Amino acid sequence: MEILNTLMPILLVSGLALFLLLLSVFTKIKSSVFSAISSISLTAVFLYPLLKIIETKGKAVPKAFVSFDGTGVFFSLIFFFATIFTLILLPDYLEKKNYSHINEIYSLVIFSFVGMMVLATANNFIMFFLGLELMSINFYILCGFLREQEYAVESSLKYFILGVVSSAILLLGTGLLYGSTSSLSYKNIAEVLRDDLFNFGEPLLLLGFVLILIGLFFKLSLVPFHFWAPDVYQGAPTPVTALLSVGGKSAALAAAIRIFTEIISSSVLLSKKWLLLFAIIGIITIFVGSFIALTQTQYKRLLAYSSIVHAGFLSLGLSSLAGGEELVKKGVQALSFYVAAYLFMNVAAFAVAVAVEKKSQMDVSLLVFSGLGTSSPLFAALLSLNFLSLAGIPLTAGFLGKFYIFSSIIIQHTKLFYIIAAFGLIGAVIATFYYLKVLVILYFPDKNQQPAEPPKISRSVWIVLIVCSILTLFFGIFPQFILAISEMI
Repeated sequence: MEILNTLMPILLVSGLALFLLLLSVFTKIKSSVFSAISSISLTAVFLYPLLKIIETKGKAVPKAFVSFDGTGVFFSLIFFFATIFTLILLPDYLEKKNYSHINEIYSLVIFSFVGMMVLATANNFIMFFLGLELMSINFYILCGFLREQEYAVESSLKYFILGVVSSAILLLGTGLLYGSTSSLSYKNIAEVLRDDLFNFGEPLLLLGFVLILIGLFFKLSLVPFHFWAPDVYQGAPTPVTALLSVGGKSAALAAAIRIFTEIISSSVLLSKKWLLLFAIIGIITIFVGSFIALTQTQYKRLLAYSSIVHAGFLSLGLSSLAGGEELVKKGVQALSFYVAAYLFMNVAAFAVAVAVEKKSQMDVSLLVFSGLGTSSPLFAALLSLNFLSLAGIPLTAGFLGKFYIFSSIIIQHTKLFYIIAAFGLIGAVIATFYYLKVLVILYFPDKNQQPAEPPKISRSVWIVLIVCSILTLFFGIFPQFILAISEMI
């Protein structure tokens, strides 16, 4: 019964996804109504069992292969809100693209949510791989769902091919890890590492972990495994891109946190390797993403490189976990706040893309924002607020997210971490320029440029944009609400 209670959120949401899939096949329901049914049903079947788990302060049942502990609960809530926002944005977007009669997309979105939960709560590499693949397979389909639109098939195919390769690499790493430790359970592997009893020596063990992390680097879009992101983000349906950028990245982050806290922290050798790996890759990712973003003229491609840069900051936060056992909790809380802030400001940025995107286009030029500061002041103000948050300007959640990440690094009080923080801060300054470029277009358009027409904004876009903007500002001033939730981790 304990196993069943622990698995209940996953089982009920999976059952809902199957029911919605059958409902979409055998009935003809208007897309907006189907979206409402999906959102309300998901809220009921997910939050009720999750609240029961929270009452018991989280559950970790090894036999269930998943742990709905603090980390699992917090990140599951992140996935839930990202999924709900996506379900709200989809009906008007599909109607704009003349796909409002196809309701299967809602069940696919919820199936991807199930995969995220499994990946974030897995305490065994079998469940880890199942969660990763369940999430990925649904995203492969979702990215090419509007197959008659430009870039859609290319987006799906690129993501599928590169995703399969990364999964194969990860599976090879899992095999090497199993051969070295004779187990796939996080707890058992940690015991083997603690006692230095691995079978085939240090090189194969390290190689196994590196190959597993490569699979996570791909989902996090860290350099040099980032090159899929711009094309996939540009060609995928925009609400799906929002879910992919927030949910997929957060699920990979949660898996990385769990792998460190439950396995890597047991070995001093692996902790040092972890620190260097994530610090170096994080700094490179921030600089590469920022410099390429400066050259972008398409909105969704700009957001793609923005997400790559934010992945770099998450990587720096992951490196801080290896600084010392007593400071791991602060590092995890910093990463948790950053993900929550990223959820609201990034979903808002993609809601803007939903509003300005044309019927026959999957991406738009930055010039569509020319002069909107005058012709559509509220819309421009909300976009500006979220872009300032993405840039890390004070009084926004994005600023505090970066502040907590750098605090978790500097608090280590070592020369190496000071160097990491210095490079990270330089990268953060460079990253502000491509966000400010959009604000300049909004409020100070080129005199020779024809002002853009104000976009026709649907009610669903207004709801998502206003809610996310308010929360971005609110958590930037009152961060204790998210910090209180992350305290349970």
